[in-house]
Amino acid sequence: MFARSLFVLSVLGSSLALYTPLRPNNGTLLAREDAPTDQDLLASCPGGPGSSNIARADRCTLHNIVNNPPTRVFTILGDPQLNCGGLTTDLTLTVGGETTVSSTTTVSADVGFEVEGLSIGGGVEESTEKSQTISKEISITIQPGRQAVFVAGQNFNSQTGNVQVNYGSPQFQHFIWFTGATVTQLSPIADDVVFDVHESACGTDPRDLNNSS
Repeated sequence: MFARSLFVLSVLGSSLALYTPLRPNNGTLLAREDAPTDQDLLASCPGGPGSSNIARADRCTLHNIVNNPPTRVFTILGDPQLNCGGLTTDLTLTVGGETTVSSTTTVSADVGFEVEGLSIGGGVEESTEKSQTISKEISITIQPGRQAVFVAGQNFNSQTGNVQVNYGSPQFQHFIWFTGATVTQLSPIADDVVFDVHESACGTDPRDLNNSS
């Protein structure tokens, strides 16, 4: 019975591993030399560029998930409309258009490649639409010397976590690894969009939403 327990513990120990830093006597953190880097782990995820240091992962999932407050991201619909030609009267013009907003993935460390294409499941993104089309046009009145753009503010679910990386064969003696770096995923919330008209003075950048001239 004792020997069987040892065997079970040995198998479990070889199955999963954290990308665990070593802690020397002075309290600072050092990366393990016998462990893959976060860059290797994320590159091996489905959709990643791969790494010569490690095999392709079977799957990657968000782990230790933290639900952040929703994030509203504003984007411009269509082209700016201007009343900047020297007229002294108002103009009634149509602003708006169509755009597609999509889920985004960012990582807390520089891993040397574009992470947007990675397939990382387990979060809210897995159960929601990964993209949403926004389309709207309205008529507005623009005073002389002014310009305007139509703006859509799409609300996104936001989640942050480490990435659990599963392999079909042992990599660095383990089937499962976890990244030290965190990944944040933004996923559009269906039908949660607000619209606004952003005006600014002629001669400035009409697409600069921080421009309050």
